[in-house]
Amino acid sequence: MTGPIFLPERRSVKVDRPRMIDFGGALKPILGGPVTTLMRLGTRFAIDITIPLMRTEPDGRTWGGLLCQAKLFGAAIYLRQDGLEIGMPGTPVVNGAGQTGMTLNLRGFRKGYCMRFDQAFSVIVSGQRYVYRAAADTVAAADGTMALPIYPMIRKPAPDGATCEVERPVLQGSLAGNEVAWTRLTAPYCDFGTISISEDA
Repeated sequence: MTGPIFLPERRSVKVDRPRMIDFGGALKPILGGPVTTLMRLGTRFAIDITIPLMRTEPDGRTWGGLLCQAKLFGAAIYLRQDGLEIGMPGTPVVNGAGQTGMTLNLRGFRKGYCMRFDQAFSVIVSGQRYVYRAAADTVAAADGTMALPIYPMIRKPAPDGATCEVERPVLQGSLAGNEVAWTRLTAPYCDFGTISISEDA
């Protein structure tokens, strides 16, 4: 079996807490002067998910098994964007290999499609997904191309034609901690509490 293991959408989230993990920082001069923001490759996203109380059978059994497998093979979860009308973006892909920085050139959008400020999407590179967010409202040109300002900066250059998941972005990474555990109540219900998933790269 290979990963990642997609966690179920059924009974999946009671509360979630998206996070950005910054590997840069602020350089504060000892003798005063302006603070310089240092950006490094590797800034990425994570999410903490509180799973609702659920009946042991079948949901608790399913969740328990999938979490254990996700600990071994990696986890993936669809990112919620509540209230945002994603619409019909088309079939966007990376437009040109070897891109770096904080603008990503894409093609394959439906004419006039608008990526909204802070709208999430994921790019697949060698089987690994990388989540980015739009840094500004950006409209696709008549030929379906788009030069999209993003954050954080591109972590791994994608090949030309790499798939961009706009309709249903996915966060792929590792479960935090060294174990997977849950509480079984005699009701019979299962309480999985809160789990954390962070991107690996």
